Amino acid sequence: MGAPRDPVSIWFDDAARQLLERAYRNQGQWTGQYLAPPSPRALAAMALMGASPWERDRWGEVRWVRAYKRACYYQLKKYGTRDGMNYREPRASSWPARSLEWETGARVLKAGWPQRRWALRIRIHPTGAAASAAAREKVKKADRWVIGGRATDRQSTPANRGY
Repeated sequence: MGAPRDPVSIWFDDAARQLLERAYRNQGQWTGQYLAPPSPRALAAMALMGASPWERDRWGEVRWVRAYKRACYYQLKKYGTRDGMNYREPRASSWPARSLEWETGARVLKAGWPQRRWALRIRIHPTGAAASAAAREKVKKADRWVIGGRATDRQSTPANRGY
């Protein structure tokens, strides 16, 4: 059994599923979403956990955004298929069927919003050569998380997830 999920990311599962379904319909194009800051209720629940949504991880992402990001990757890995999301039966493979690309943009304020929201976007790459090429390019750009079988300080572990 793997490490337990970040409890805050579980709150985002439904929103993550909706975003992923839209991304599948857009086939390889960017699909955007605005993420509101935590509500007073969410702030209180996180305080009871001893966590702050404003903590930054080692990559500079605030915990609130990171939790949503984790939910997207988890849902894709668990239920994403070549053709779309399938919630009837979890996937047996530990590798996602598609490659997901994520970008966190600036916080923006639009008319009618009481606070700024994060501009987020994802893109699901088609299967086959395009997905493989995107994954290889991502590895080239990223710092290695595991070197010689040992986790580097760039790897996300239960200890630095705040639980």
